[in-house]
Amino acid sequence: MITLILIIGCSHTQVHLYGKYLSEPEVERISRLLQEGEFLVDVNFLTFPESITRNSLVYSLMLKEPSELTRLAKVASNLGYDIHQEVPLFSNNHAFTHESIGLFLIPTDIDVSAQYLLESVFGTYQSKSCQSETQLILLENKTYSLVNAKKDVLLSGGWKVTQYPYVQLSGAKNDPWVAPFEVAVTDEIEYGVAVSNTYLMPLSDYVRFDECQFYKGEVQ
Repeated sequence: MITLILIIGCSHTQVHLYGKYLSEPEVERISRLLQEGEFLVDVNFLTFPESITRNSLVYSLMLKEPSELTRLAKVASNLGYDIHQEVPLFSNNHAFTHESIGLFLIPTDIDVSAQYLLESVFGTYQSKSCQSETQLILLENKTYSLVNAKKDVLLSGGWKVTQYPYVQLSGAKNDPWVAPFEVAVTDEIEYGVAVSNTYLMPLSDYVRFDECQFYKGEVQ
């Protein structure tokens, strides 16, 4: 009997806690209570799959103890996170084995869909169809800078998504102006490689931006 208890005690399910949208104190609180519930906890801050916009459990079909899903969901609920969906993986994913579960938690004040839109917009854009080479850098903190080839800052200010696919750039408080752009995403072939290009297209000709379009690309 003692041997059996030791074997069961060593067979803990690993929980991969996705903490991208959680504060550091919240990650620590959740990790501690999961460990008290006899789960092994691995924390990461990776980007969520686009299909996950609510509190979710993701697991392999090879999960040895399916009852662990119910037990983990109950612990999550006690932590204040009701689980809305349990998602089985049908493709090979080494992060989720027969003894591990992915736990994706989202605070109620976070709109993940809106966050995805922001993440798809910010980044470094190259200039196109303009007289001089520039880069437009949209930062996650809602500020931007327009720099030349020497990295000198030509313009800076704030940006926001007014209503997707429209983005508005504005000047500093002491120089108020706004410039709306439209976001357009196209799949293109460049040098034989499939690329998804995101364009910022001006809705008017702006002397400040040298009448440029801006784009960034991602290999498919």
